Amino acid sequence: MTAASRHRQKSLEQLVTEARHLRDHLVHDSTEETTHALTAALWPFDSDAEVGEQEIKRLYGAFQAAHQDAVAHIDEYTLKMVLRGKSPHHTRNPIFNSVILAGMGMLFVLLAFHFSYWSSRTTFVLEAAEEFSEFDHFASVMKLVELETYFSQRSPDERLADLEPHLLYLEAQSILRDHYSDEAHLPGQMWTQLVTMNPVVMVHDRLKRVVCTPTGEQTWATQLVGCEPVLPVWDEAEGQMAGLDVDPKINGVVPTASRDLVFAPSAGFRNNLDQVRYLRDETMRASGRSPNVVDEYAVSTYQLRLNAEQLMDKLNIVHRWALPIIYGALGSVVYCIWRVLSPHVAPLNMYYAILRTAFAGLAALTLSMLLVPASAVNVGADASRPMIYLLAFIFGYSIEAFVATLNALNQKVSETVLSGRKSMIGR
Repeated sequence: MTAASRHRQKSLEQLVTEARHLRDHLVHDSTEETTHALTAALWPFDSDAEVGEQEIKRLYGAFQAAHQDAVAHIDEYTLKMVLRGKSPHHTRNPIFNSVILAGMGMLFVLLAFHFSYWSSRTTFVLEAAEEFSEFDHFASVMKLVELETYFSQRSPDERLADLEPHLLYLEAQSILRDHYSDEAHLPGQMWTQLVTMNPVVMVHDRLKRVVCTPTGEQTWATQLVGCEPVLPVWDEAEGQMAGLDVDPKINGVVPTASRDLVFAPSAGFRNNLDQVRYLRDETMRASGRSPNVVDEYAVSTYQLRLNAEQLMDKLNIVHRWALPIIYGALGSVVYCIWRVLSPHVAPLNMYYAILRTAFAGLAALTLSMLLVPASAVNVGADASRPMIYLLAFIFGYSIEAFVATLNALNQKVSETVLSGRKSMIGR
C-alpha cells in the first residue's frame, strides 16, 4: 500500500469515527431528519456491506450537513469535544476540576468583598480626615479665649443673668473636644486601613497576634508565622506607634525644640499666650488627650495629610486595577461553572479555564484603564464605580464575544485603510 493510500485510509477512518461521535450527540440535540441522514450514511460502515466511492461521498455530505446543524446549536468548543468522543451527554466533568472552579469562585467573591469593604471604610476615614484638615482650629481656640475674657470681666451676678455666653462656651469646648478626639483616633484608623489593604498581610498579622507570645517562646507555630520582629501597633493613648522609634528627620518632621519662638515676647503677650495654652490644655485633657503631646498638634496634622495621600493612592489602585481584575476573573469563573452545570455544553478543561480567567482579568483591566482616562466613567464617583465593575464582569463572562467584537472592528478598520490606499493609487 502506497503512502497516498495509507493517508486516504487514515482520513476515512477519522471521518467515520467523528461521524459516529456526532451522530450519538445529535440524537439528543438535533432534528430527526439530520440524525436519520447521518445514520443512514454510516450504515455501510457499521455493517459488513461493500463500501465504495458512492458510500464515501454520501457519508461526507451527510457529515457536512450534520456539522452545520450542530454549529447552529452548540459552541465550537463543545463540538470539538463531541468529535473527540467526549459528548457532554456521555461524559462527566471530573470532581477535582469542579472543586477547583468552586474554590476559585469563592476566592474571587471573598476578594471582591474584602476590597469593597476596605474601600468603603477608607472612604469614610478619608472624609473624616478631610473634615479634620478643614477645621479652623485657631478660630475655635480664640473663641474660647474671648469667652474666658468676657467671663473674667463680669461679676457673678452678670454671668448668671445671661446664659447665652455659657452655652457658646460649652459648644466651643464640645467642638474642640470632638476635634481632639479625632486627632487621637484618626492616625490609628488610617494606619489600620494602610495595613489591611493586602488581605494576605492582614491575615498574617492577625495570625501573629494570636500565635506570638509576649515571652518570646519559640514553638513550631511561632517559627511558622515569624514572630520576630513583631509589627508595631498604634497606641491611641500616646498618639504614636508603640515600640517604634522613629527618627523625626525621616518623615520630614521638625523637632519640637526648633519650633520655639525666636523673639523675646512681651509680658502681655506671654500672659495671653499662657491663657491660650491653658484653655487648649484643659480642653485636650477633657477629651482624653495626653497632655505631654499637646505641642505635637501640628505634627499630627501633617502626618494625617501624608497618610491621607497614601490612602488615596491605594484607593485609586483598588478601584482602577484590583476590583476590575477581580470582577473580570469572577465573570469568567461563573461562565466556567455554568458550563459544568449545563448538560448541553462540554465543560472547559482546567488549563483552558485558568487561561481564560487570566485573559478575562487582563481584558477587564485594559477596559478600566481605557474608560477612566477617557472620562467615560469617573473612578472617584460612587455612582460610576459599579459601572466599571459591571462591564468587567460582563466582558469576563462573555470574553469570546468581546474578542469577536475586537476582531470585527479590526477587520472594519483594515478594510477602510485598504480602500483608502486603493483610492490613492487610483488617483
